[in-house]
Amino acid sequence: MSVDAWSAFWGATNTPRARLAHRFLKLLPQSPRCGICSAPFGGFGRYLVWPFGYRPSRKNPTVCATCVELSPPGGMPMTIGVLFADMRGFTARSETSSPLQVSRDLRRFYAAAEDVLLPEAIIDKLIGDEVMALYIEEFAQRSDIADLMLEHARALLARLHHDSGGGPALAVGVGLDYGEAFVGNLGERAIYDFTAVGDVVNVASRLTGGAGAGEILMSDRVARKLSAPAGERVELELKGKATPEVAYRMRSGRAEAVA
Repeated sequence: MSVDAWSAFWGATNTPRARLAHRFLKLLPQSPRCGICSAPFGGFGRYLVWPFGYRPSRKNPTVCATCVELSPPGGMPMTIGVLFADMRGFTARSETSSPLQVSRDLRRFYAAAEDVLLPEAIIDKLIGDEVMALYIEEFAQRSDIADLMLEHARALLARLHHDSGGGPALAVGVGLDYGEAFVGNLGERAIYDFTAVGDVVNVASRLTGGAGAGEILMSDRVARKLSAPAGERVELELKGKATPEVAYRMRSGRAEAVA
């Protein structure tokens, strides 16, 4: 599917016909509903629409699969926020822990991420000891994406007790970036998935790799959009980047003095 065709599909959610369909779906009982098309997730109405894919998305339970995974293959450039959170020392910890304990640690990490990031973010991937989340205004229903990402990063570290005197339950570092990416259902034929690709994703991932336990590393692009000071300014050598990347470091969810 071409970029123009996928853009048309995305834009179709705001056409008079789409708004009429959304009003019809909203008449069906009952809440909770898809935050995009108003399809019911509860009551008798869900039995009418679920066979057509209007059921909670596995990536964000506040929107339906039709609005996310079941949209057509293809995509388009969009400005988004990207958050990566990564467990520190996971490989070494796995060597000295039983497989059962490793699975418990991962479940605890994933559960904390879901509790904090949803419903505003789309949890794009669970990659072993790492979580990748996307922030798109239409799904988040907020325009201050940078502030939202920082709120979530702080809340995730707090949920894992990085601010407590007894030490964290799990050591986690977070990386944030904001910028243009290619967003959509990428892949071919039967195997495709709603995701994002581009420099903004790569930078967020690299920043996560440079964040220590209890730290948030955000790009200058995120910092410039925040409503409050961003922390300690640093310059980092990131893999694949020809020049140092300006970033801002925050520790234990609290802002350091601005350099």
